[in-house]
Amino acid sequence: MMGDIRTRLDRRAAALAALCDDERAAARADEILAAYADRYLGWPNRDNALGPTRPFFSTYLESIWLLHLGVALDLREQSAHHMPRGLGGVVRETLIAPSAHLIASFPEGRSNREVWHCAARLAAAGLLGDDALRDRAADSLRHLLRTGLHTDGSWYEGENYHLFAHRGLLSAVTLAERAGLEIEPELGRRFAAGFASPFRTMFPDGTFPARRDSQYGISLRQYRTADWLECGLARCDTPALRAALAMIYDPTAPVGDTGRAFSTADAERNQRGVRLTRADGSWRALLLARLDLPPLDDATPQSELLEGQGIAVFRRDAGRFWVGLDYGDPGAGHGHPDRLNLVIATPTHRWLDDVGTGSYTAPSLAWYRSALAHNAPMVNGLDQGTASGTLLAHDEQGETGWVSATFTDPVSGVRFVRTTVVLSDHVIDEITWVSATDVGVDLPLQAALRADHSGGVWRPTTITATSSDFLSAAQMRPIRPGNVTSLVCAALPSPAIAVGEIPAMFDLHLWSDTPAELWSAATIGPPAGNPHGMVALRQRGQQGRSVRLVAAAGTALELMVDDQTVVVRHPDGHVTTHQRADHSWTVRSAAGIVTLRGARTMAPRPLEPPVSPVVPTVLSVGESGSVAIALGATHYRGTEATWHESGEPTGMLWISHDASKRWLTVTIEARLGRPPAFAPPCHENPLDNELPDVNSDGVQLHWRGTDGVWNGVLAVPEGDGVRLSVVAGTRDDLTAHWSPRAAGFQITFRLDWPDPDFEFDCCVNERPLGRERRRGQLVLSGANGESGYLRGARQGPERAITLRFQHPSS
Repeated sequence: MMGDIRTRLDRRAAALAALCDDERAAARADEILAAYADRYLGWPNRDNALGPTRPFFSTYLESIWLLHLGVALDLREQSAHHMPRGLGGVVRETLIAPSAHLIASFPEGRSNREVWHCAARLAAAGLLGDDALRDRAADSLRHLLRTGLHTDGSWYEGENYHLFAHRGLLSAVTLAERAGLEIEPELGRRFAAGFASPFRTMFPDGTFPARRDSQYGISLRQYRTADWLECGLARCDTPALRAALAMIYDPTAPVGDTGRAFSTADAERNQRGVRLTRADGSWRALLLARLDLPPLDDATPQSELLEGQGIAVFRRDAGRFWVGLDYGDPGAGHGHPDRLNLVIATPTHRWLDDVGTGSYTAPSLAWYRSALAHNAPMVNGLDQGTASGTLLAHDEQGETGWVSATFTDPVSGVRFVRTTVVLSDHVIDEITWVSATDVGVDLPLQAALRADHSGGVWRPTTITATSSDFLSAAQMRPIRPGNVTSLVCAALPSPAIAVGEIPAMFDLHLWSDTPAELWSAATIGPPAGNPHGMVALRQRGQQGRSVRLVAAAGTALELMVDDQTVVVRHPDGHVTTHQRADHSWTVRSAAGIVTLRGARTMAPRPLEPPVSPVVPTVLSVGESGSVAIALGATHYRGTEATWHESGEPTGMLWISHDASKRWLTVTIEARLGRPPAFAPPCHENPLDNELPDVNSDGVQLHWRGTDGVWNGVLAVPEGDGVRLSVVAGTRDDLTAHWSPRAAGFQITFRLDWPDPDFEFDCCVNERPLGRERRRGQLVLSGANGESGYLRGARQGPERAITLRFQHPSS
């Protein structure tokens, strides 16, 4: 933290020296630069969480740090107050160059962190005159603009990461332009569109949606957002940018501390939105913004379709009623199992909400990253697999609009179609699904059931699903096919309004074409908020259809559904009839007939070509029923240190199978070249949200059970036994024991196994004494050039090894 604050002081001092001819500021900037140049190479590069780095725990933080130091050095060298002779060369040699090459050693591909790596390398290349470093960074920038930004200018990981990544892109693109590097016109258009794209989805209460790993309830009125908008307006003057700045600079907004004095570089420090002025801007706005703003005429937000991202937003009542269907890009590592997620919001409440993500180091992260925590379908109690949905149709005519999208869950193979129709006074939500086998489908909605309007007799129940441990007070009641169940639900108060607001209610009418169950439960609610609740419809079989009518509480609407139509009867007696055809949806009401079309004839192009799954290696094992495999340099997935620098650890794997006695043994010997260092038992990991035992010498075993489920355990020797932590699935009847070996250890697993095939993978974790985090791991399926960062104890089935035992009896 202190290093980051000093960097910020250096950048500001250099700017003051250049702009204000301030001799004291120039001297202070030189002092800080000299101190960093003197100390940088003496700082250790170890025990990092997100890549190699000396001053921090993550490479991207060093990238931001180096970028700002580069700005400071550049400003100082252009100042009228000259730097001490030779200081610029020393800073380049002992700080800029080694830091830039360390950053370049850790490419992160399509990542918001790689954006900042790219910007830092471009800045360093300009200061060093290093054409090779510049060209590689420019190639990385073009790749990020092409694969990280969708055609609508939105960053693939959601609004929160868009704000962070686009600020880095602004630095990188500006540096590339100053260096005369060419950026394709289409990529430049995406970058320009990116300044406005997050505001196209903003809620009526002036906050961003908490999609994917976004924090919950983040106000637009943050000083860094104003900075970014100022820089965007200087590049591309659009109505959306003007409207956003008008909201941010609204003189009627509440006065409060902007938090500017406590900021550190480009950290995401969020707080309640307060009144802002141009005086609250940073050095970036000072250097890049317009001298005078154009008139900031207020604009009413309109409905939006971000087809590249895959989200449709409908706005009614001058933007005060918001309905969105999120169907598209899953968001990669920061994505959630939330395809076909439906959200409904007003200026004061969220009828159906997405509560984003809590702390990355808290156990509750498992809840926020589960399908149960969203308004999206799930199968057999399991989270959705990672895949994109596809837009089928979208159209809007006046106050009537629809969106229809499909998603096929790669885990279960179930195909869903969700169709949402939005009018001025109600929302129709239909889901159909089809499966090749009998399955159980849950359709959860994040809404607290009001007990006195619960629609029937309920009985206590147990819910079996991923992250159901976070539910309580579960209850269930049966639903008869063809009947409508009417409920009253409590909405969540908007995080932008004062605590203690009177809860709002909305009406929810449910219809199912099959016998089903309706269940409800209490949930933990949004991060740092009050507990909430959820209701879900559970259907079973090979296909199903359900319809929901959502409307303001007390409107007394009635729902009727048959195979052809959905009918809504209003209190005054008039009827609205919805009828779907193959490529359209027709609404007949007292106001007339509206036929919604907009069917897509072909699927949109994916953001980037899908990665082909690695075909599992199949090894045929002879009549002996055993196999031995050596682990060495090509299997080592390290962090800061290479295999050689880590003492060249190796391992041996022996597997024996006896089908007649129904057992299988897996023995893994770790040859570390040092005494083993087993971590003591720890219930909480203070370093991150991974299992504590991942930071210990030990072994991970992952295998596909006879039921098809991918299982995983993390094993650490403890006294005379082995401490086993379940990583995925279940440990079934797995047992383990260990024994010491010269400069290492050995763990043997035993498992009841009647099958001739065994699909598995394993990792040997190594963490010598003197470190807090794991240094690396030997991976049976190969390191493949990967780093050990962010792996935790996870190892998926996509490149498992399959052993095929050939017994004499076969």
